[in-house]
Amino acid sequence: VQPLAIACRAADAGALVRLPSADAPGVGAILDAGADGVVAPRVESADCAARLVERLRHPPRGSRGVAARRGSVYGRLGAPAACASGADPLCLIQIESPLGVEAAAEIAAVDGVDALVIGCTDLSHSFGEGGRLGAAVVADAVVHVQLAAAAAGIPSGIAGPDDPALLAELAAGRSTVFVLSADVRIYARAVDSNIAALRHAQACRAPEPLDAHVGS
Repeated sequence: VQPLAIACRAADAGALVRLPSADAPGVGAILDAGADGVVAPRVESADCAARLVERLRHPPRGSRGVAARRGSVYGRLGAPAACASGADPLCLIQIESPLGVEAAAEIAAVDGVDALVIGCTDLSHSFGEGGRLGAAVVADAVVHVQLAAAAAGIPSGIAGPDDPALLAELAAGRSTVFVLSADVRIYARAVDSNIAALRHAQACRAPEPLDAHVGS
């Protein structure tokens, strides 16, 4: 995490780490390495969100330890300054299941939750739609989460679609956090496109006679 966080800072970008789960160990080490916040997948209750927020904050507001690493400017700030600064790590919660959708309002109301981000692909599978992100049940769930976030005064986000037009359609002017595709999908699509172009070019080219260059 630390080299990536340094690279993000050099590019004037935030470094957010997607956790394996909201209860995954090692959150403190991730923040100590200099991450600006975390993204927690498949959160389904306010209690789960509150437990995560508690782990992101220093005492007395939470249980995160103070380590002399990059996240605390290598101990230069000291524990009191770090606690008093109020610069809590960002906490983005992913809603990816019917239970998460149902609890969206309660999750959004948790102090320390900074945004609800809808994981559209996982959500579609949870609703039995198998990746059909434009399905009516998925679209309805997206709107429900967006309205819950807005009511709590926090942003909402859309994650998953490879298609920019579909992402914008799902956002519908209500969401302001966007995750367009993923690095591996972008790389795979680029490879597929180049291979397809090569095969097309080869199929369109008439074969030259084998003896065309004999004696040259």
